Amino acid sequence: MREFMTDHHPTKAQEDADPNTPPAKRAPHESGKPDQLKDKEKDAENRQEALIDEGVEETFPASDPVSAKRIT
Repeated sequence: MREFMTDHHPTKAQEDADPNTPPAKRAPHESGKPDQLKDKEKDAENRQEALIDEGVEETFPASDPVSAKRIT
């Protein structure tokens, strides 16, 4: 019986409840400013088009005006 207890592997819930479990996982460091539109920019005609698309997607409710960012 004692031998069985040494081979015990904790469940995910037990690992999460362990006080020695780190509170967060380190994310890989990224250089530069994060850009949410990087992937969408390829599909859009240009950067301004991507900004307008994002503004339309984030406008809620529909009565709010679209606020495109940094268009010059």
